[in-house]
Amino acid sequence: MPIDFFENKCKSTSNKIEFGLCDDPPPAENPAYIDENDVSKWIGIVKNNDNKEVEFIAIDSCIDIRRPDGKLRKRCDGLLSFDTNLIFVELKSREGGKWLKDGREQLTTTINSFKLNYDITKYGDVYGTVCNSLRPQSHSGHAANFQQFYDETGLVLKSDRTIEI
Repeated sequence: MPIDFFENKCKSTSNKIEFGLCDDPPPAENPAYIDENDVSKWIGIVKNNDNKEVEFIAIDSCIDIRRPDGKLRKRCDGLLSFDTNLIFVELKSREGGKWLKDGREQLTTTINSFKLNYDITKYGDVYGTVCNSLRPQSHSGHAANFQQFYDETGLVLKSDRTIEI
């Protein structure tokens, strides 16, 4: 059965110059969302200097992507959509450990499922990003994750707390 990634019940929008992407801490089961007011909750920061209408479609806790055995796959938190561009987003708040590897895997699963349901070549710029509020910028030690993501999806992986629209 096809997966509808553009499900209306899981969508929030903003055209503000700057807004945040939030994901409540565990054990919350609510989907990720846009917040325009409480900067303290922002995991990812979206800079939207042209005031474009940007949609954020929550995926984790909202859209079922299942393994062949019927169990839910790990999915990324959401998808930013504007003009013809798509940015798959995973939100993390972790200081150490394998946060980028975990995020890369969640993005890869989601993007490959998206490709089974949509012709990705019909979109403009498409990439994945892992935003970590505790590690706002990536460093060269993550090169293997970036390469593996490209090998598995054909797309670029970014790791920066700020997303430029």
